[in-house]
Amino acid sequence: MSSFRNAVKRKTHKERAQPAARAKFGLLEKHKDYVQRARDFHRKQGQLKILREKAAFRNPDEFYFKMQSSSTKRGVHQVNRDNSLDDDTIKLLKSQDMNYVKMKLQTEKRKLDKLEGDLHCLSAMAAIPKQNKHTIFLDSDEEPEDLDLAEYFDTVPELLDQSHNRQRKDQLEEYNEPKIPGRTLKKMQKEKERRYLEITEREKRKRKLERAAKHLETERLLMGKGKKRKIKKAENGQPAQYVWRQERKR
Repeated sequence: MSSFRNAVKRKTHKERAQPAARAKFGLLEKHKDYVQRARDFHRKQGQLKILREKAAFRNPDEFYFKMQSSSTKRGVHQVNRDNSLDDDTIKLLKSQDMNYVKMKLQTEKRKLDKLEGDLHCLSAMAAIPKQNKHTIFLDSDEEPEDLDLAEYFDTVPELLDQSHNRQRKDQLEEYNEPKIPGRTLKKMQKEKERRYLEITEREKRKRKLERAAKHLETERLLMGKGKKRKIKKAENGQPAQYVWRQERKR
């Protein structure tokens, strides 16, 4: 009997919308909105209650050694860093940071070279034209309209868009290249787009590492001896440029 009662379509009770006279107040709050707002309110009240209890039972004579190197400023906990390191130690730390950045930079360059090599092979397999342009220099201005590119390159018209490994007619007669299915070409095209995107991201990362290495090198030089003068301020992410006065070596 209960299953039959559940099978009968019941009346759908709809909640009323915001009256036109109160449209300026926004959407009318529904029950589920009230529940969400009430739960958030009670959660915040519970957190305030816990904080009040901690403040009430706090021991005014409490002490631990971390208090000597930390403080609270405007309700925000701050750690007072120890600045007692000498210049030689700081220069050593800077040099270690710079060595790490240079190591990561070399790693990114090697990965970029590998990706570009794989992408070249992938483009050659899929016969996908590259973005480079091929400029042809002619003797007169009347020839371009009548120029037959297939005859000029001594190849078939299907290979004109292929700027790499473009075979001539005599080579095609000797070797018949197998055709690649369309589904495989689509997969190669997607793989090529993914590789291009990865190369773009790694190029951005390489430029950031180069800028970081320049900043660390500038900071290390500024900590050295000698009188210096700034000739160019920092701009576009590049560090400022300085000139040191030449000193006579003894």
